[in-house]
Amino acid sequence: MSVRVIIFAIVLAAVARPAAAQTLHLITEDNPPFNYVDLADGQLKGAAHDLVMVLMGKADIPYSVDLLPWHRGYRRALEAPNSCIYGINRTHDREELFEWVGPLFESGWAFYGYDKEIKLNSLTDIVDEIVVVKSGDAVANAFAAARPDVRVLAVETDRIGVRLLERGRADLWLTGIVHVSKSAEIEGVAAPEMKLMWRKSVVYMGCAKGTDPATLARLKASVSGLDGLRQQIIKKYW
Repeated sequence: MSVRVIIFAIVLAAVARPAAAQTLHLITEDNPPFNYVDLADGQLKGAAHDLVMVLMGKADIPYSVDLLPWHRGYRRALEAPNSCIYGINRTHDREELFEWVGPLFESGWAFYGYDKEIKLNSLTDIVDEIVVVKSGDAVANAFAAARPDVRVLAVETDRIGVRLLERGRADLWLTGIVHVSKSAEIEGVAAPEMKLMWRKSVVYMGCAKGTDPATLARLKASVSGLDGLRQQIIKKYW
């Protein structure tokens, strides 16, 4: 075989071989039941975490994972290509900020409280109540835009939110419907009563602009095969 033929064969092999995926830096937060550290064994667990771990394996993409405070993780996912934050609501305000992979789960936002006297039919029924929200969360931003006149207590996590609600520091807690039971369980308090179902939401993984397109394509192609597993995870964590 001539040198020219050998070189041509090598080039063909290189072209035929799929490009290696970029290593992704995955970011999430303490946000049960989607993502949280199990106090019994110190392991990161949760519905979104479990689903994303299977997704990464299915797409055959190398990765690292960091559990960070929301504001810090969100900023890093915005600014650093090949970084993705998961367990994030896909909203109109965020639509152009990320490359979206999902959906992971459907959810919703609602108001909760322990006070039996509080009755809500709409946002207009919130007058003198103090509402606790997670700082920087999509639902907190949406509520601030809808009712800027209401007194709001912003906290770092939903676990702190339900704790302050139970202690009477707030009258209502605005959060995702899937967070309530697990957050209350971790804090050792009874789950509060839903006072008003406000909006539906959809949870995704959001990747920074500039993330490797081939890696994103492999992720997006792998999401469709997770439907059965998603239902199993919902039964486990909800």
